[in-house]
Amino acid sequence: MYQGLVFLHLAGLVLFLLAHSASMWAVFRARAARDREVVRTLLEMSSQGAQASYLGLLLLGIGGLGAAWNANFLTTTWAIASYVVVAVVLVGMYAAGTGFYSRVRASIAGSETAPALGDEELFAALQNRRPEILAAIGVIGLLVLVAIMVYRPT
Repeated sequence: MYQGLVFLHLAGLVLFLLAHSASMWAVFRARAARDREVVRTLLEMSSQGAQASYLGLLLLGIGGLGAAWNANFLTTTWAIASYVVVAVVLVGMYAAGTGFYSRVRASIAGSETAPALGDEELFAALQNRRPEILAAIGVIGLLVLVAIMVYRPT
C-alpha cells in the first residue's frame, strides 16, 4: 500500500509540474503577444493548465498525506511545516494571479463585471511583472518544500 501511495504522490507531482509549467509559459507569452486572439488563446490555455494542475495537486496531496500517515509522519514538525508552506503558496498564487487574469480574460470580450478593453488597453494591462511575481512565489515555495524534505529530521 505504501508504494502505491508514493506512486500516487509522484504521479501527482509530475502532473502538477507539467500542467502548471504550461500555464506559466502561457502567461509569460501572453505579455509579448500583440494579437487579441492570441492573448485570448494563451490566457485560456493558462487557465486550462491551472485547472489540470489542481488534479495533480489533489493526487499529490492524497498520496503524500497517505504515505505520511502510513509511515507515521503525519504530525511531525517537518510535515506540518510543509502543509503550511503549501497553504501559503496557494494563497499567495491565488491572490497574485487569479483575480487579475480572470479580469483580463473577461475584459477581452467584455462582460457584466468587466467592460471590453481595446487592443492598446489590453496589451498595456498585460505589461506588468505579475508573471515574475507568480514564478517567484512558486519557485521559492518549491525550494522551501525541497529543503524541508531533504533536511527533515528522521
